[in-house]
Amino acid sequence: MKNCLFFPIMMLLCSPVMAADDDVFSVTTLNVDGLPRYFDRIEINPDGPGGDTWHVSEYLARKGFDIIGVQEDFNYDEELRMSLEGDYICGAWQGGLDLGFGKVLKVLFGDRFDTDGLRLFWRNKHTMEREETVAWTDSYGKFDHCWDAIVVKGFHRCEMTLSGGQRIVVYNMHMDASTDADEALGNDGGDMEARRSQWQQLRDSVMARLDERPVILIGDMNSLYPRDSIQALFIDPINATGHHQVSDTWVEYELSGQYPVVGSGDRHAAYANGEVLDKILYINPVSGNRLKLESYQLATDYTWDDGTPMGDHYPVSAVFRFVSDDASAIQHIESSDEQQVWSLDGRPRPNLQKGLNIVRTRDGVVRKVVLP
Repeated sequence: MKNCLFFPIMMLLCSPVMAADDDVFSVTTLNVDGLPRYFDRIEINPDGPGGDTWHVSEYLARKGFDIIGVQEDFNYDEELRMSLEGDYICGAWQGGLDLGFGKVLKVLFGDRFDTDGLRLFWRNKHTMEREETVAWTDSYGKFDHCWDAIVVKGFHRCEMTLSGGQRIVVYNMHMDASTDADEALGNDGGDMEARRSQWQQLRDSVMARLDERPVILIGDMNSLYPRDSIQALFIDPINATGHHQVSDTWVEYELSGQYPVVGSGDRHAAYANGEVLDKILYINPVSGNRLKLESYQLATDYTWDDGTPMGDHYPVSAVFRFVSDDASAIQHIESSDEQQVWSLDGRPRPNLQKGLNIVRTRDGVVRKVVLP
């Protein structure tokens, strides 16, 4: 890979120079499996929580996440909100699945259900300034291949200010799925192409609006690194700008920043490695306020009393801390007589130069240093 020093250096930049304890916040993503259990006495979703979704609400309220992104919030939204109301504010919701005869007939003859199943919740000490809904331009499978095109899948873009005054952008999304059977038969090409298009659409939308605010991307992305070209389609192009850096919380926390190689296995190999379909990625500007990952967790306690899962997805969560550059640390680096300096693209420099420098001090700490 060109400039191979660039990525190891940037991964080390997660070490904060200065951070305050009140700069910590948590994020989770969960596919709540809100499809109805029955349609006209026909069982269509026997494993979903259905009318018992209020237990999901209790679980989320008990955890107390700052930001909650859900997918497949269709016909049990009232139950989902039950324990969250009072402490949380709800974002936009496109409604449930209209299973009336007239609407179902229209869907059978080419229409779609007018919902995306996405919703964001945030603790009422935080503020939402703007939220917009974007549909994927490509989706595959109307009455097969997980029925992805039967609803209007896409993403929500949310501009937020946290209680400490920090400004962030949050994307919540749901991408096209594949089944075990289709993958085993090699019949998942359409699903993979749909996800490829969705990652490209997401990348272009994100890159067009990147600024000084950190970005968090959450959702049921139905994507696995050994199967889907996430790094090439989304991560590498943003990193290559030199202005922002993308990280995957699972890759950073569990794999020390080493991404699985595309083609290195099927979904079962990915699962055995600890990867799941739900993901939390984040994007930092290379200078100024940014996010440091404190922890990542797959919540295997998301179960009924008998220990069985409440849905087919466990919640994925992460804790972040806001950090910023500190002038005193820069002075320490400038006075050090034993240091290594690189440009952003990994080229060695004899000393600090104007603009952004990557510096390793004699004590082994790597930091960004911006000289005016």
